Amino acid sequence: MNALLSRGHLSSEAIDLLLLAALPTAEANEARAHLDNCDDCRNRWRELNEDKQRFEQFVFARTLPKVEARVAANRAGFFGRFKLQFLVPALGLAAALAVVATTGPGTQTEDDVYVGIKGGQPQPTLEVFAVRGAGGAFPVAPGVTLQPKDKIRFVVNPAGAKYLIVASRDGAGVFSVYHPFGAQQSQPVAAKSKLELPGAVELDATLGAERLVAAFSEEPLSAEQVEAALKADPKNPKLPGVRFVTTEFVKVAP
Repeated sequence: MNALLSRGHLSSEAIDLLLLAALPTAEANEARAHLDNCDDCRNRWRELNEDKQRFEQFVFARTLPKVEARVAANRAGFFGRFKLQFLVPALGLAAALAVVATTGPGTQTEDDVYVGIKGGQPQPTLEVFAVRGAGGAFPVAPGVTLQPKDKIRFVVNPAGAKYLIVASRDGAGVFSVYHPFGAQQSQPVAAKSKLELPGAVELDATLGAERLVAAFSEEPLSAEQVEAALKADPKNPKLPGVRFVTTEFVKVAP
């Protein structure tokens, strides 16, 4: 078991091999036993499985033919000589991502998003959940409408960013800071993985489309900077050194 551990936790290699079912039976059993008793490793294991599921569902089927074509154009005969079209499905997620990541420079497309799982800079995320009355929480996905007095909460993955501010521009064009609520500046965020932000925001009576933006940065940001960027381009705000994640929901009358 010691060979699987690094500073008291499962090494990244051990978790990858466990996911690929490439560990000997005894070591796989020991690794699973460690996952049962270690919150940190269990969270890493869960996130890797979620990434694997998203990759297989949204990317792999569309990416592999494009990777083969790209490599064939740049390195004639490469896939034919080594028969990688058969090796990639057999080796699983880690090998597939390694092939995608080493196909050379180019503009990132929708199909290339998950290269960040294995190397490269991970991208921050913002998830929104709502509660209505005495009901349970539900995700605010595209097409879901909200109502005044609904309460919303946020789950973020800072992806290494040091500061975070979450703001809103409602249907009347009014700008508000939701996290830290009412603040004039972003606050430190130290999480290395998903984090549920404290508190909830009760929606007011303003109806219409509301744009949410999470700004992740290395240095503190003022609310005024975020407001100006959101006003200039609501769907794709920009500031130097800042990674923005935006989403939108529609608020309707009950």
